[in-house]
Amino acid sequence: MSFALEPLELLAVALTAVLLALPIAFPLAAGVIAAPRRAWSGAGLALGLALLLGVLAAIAEYVLHLHDAAVLASSAGLLLGLALANAASVFIVVRSDGSRVTAVVGILACVLIGLGEAGQTLRALLGLSQSVLVVGAGAVMEAVVVVVVVGALVAAGGRVRALQIGVAAAGVVAALVIGYAVIGDLLGRAGGTGASGIPSTAQLIAIVAALLVGTVVGALVERFSGQRGDIEAGGSQA
Repeated sequence: MSFALEPLELLAVALTAVLLALPIAFPLAAGVIAAPRRAWSGAGLALGLALLLGVLAAIAEYVLHLHDAAVLASSAGLLLGLALANAASVFIVVRSDGSRVTAVVGILACVLIGLGEAGQTLRALLGLSQSVLVVGAGAVMEAVVVVVVVGALVAAGGRVRALQIGVAAAGVVAALVIGYAVIGDLLGRAGGTGASGIPSTAQLIAIVAALLVGTVVGALVERFSGQRGDIEAGGSQA
């Protein structure tokens, strides 16, 4: 552990933080969108506070050398949050207006993921630098990028219903690949071997593909529903 500030290490940590932030933003966006529109600001606030607390807790655990306990706690919280995010994604598809139940599920998903993600990020960044300043800056940067991307996805989804379905599809794919990596890491630690997760590039390609496919399918469903509604309305008038 040191307090050195190496520019190259800082650059590598910053780029890695951005790559880590992009996949996790989709399950979080799904958690926010699953709530009724009037609750989106509350879900976003809960997410921001959870990310802040998660970053502070992760840095404290690193400084206090609470490594094993931190791994188990953050992994369990993250996996539970991802499971709730998958449920939130289903709610987005089947219930466009949201409800109190979907709001609770979505906010819990955001809180648990926000608290658990920082610990996962910190361990990934420690492979690039042992400096508290560099790793801490990377963890904060990842949290900031997550908030920005989630805000952009939620804002866009609020205007286009089809994009909400695309975010839901991408959220499910992202949750699955991230959960796979977390479980693989836990099994690898238990067996004393390294864990090989899905490469970041492959993750992003799969998530973006799911976003595009889900958005197109959502647009087609919306168009078909609109046409059927017009036909039914015309038939009732006749």
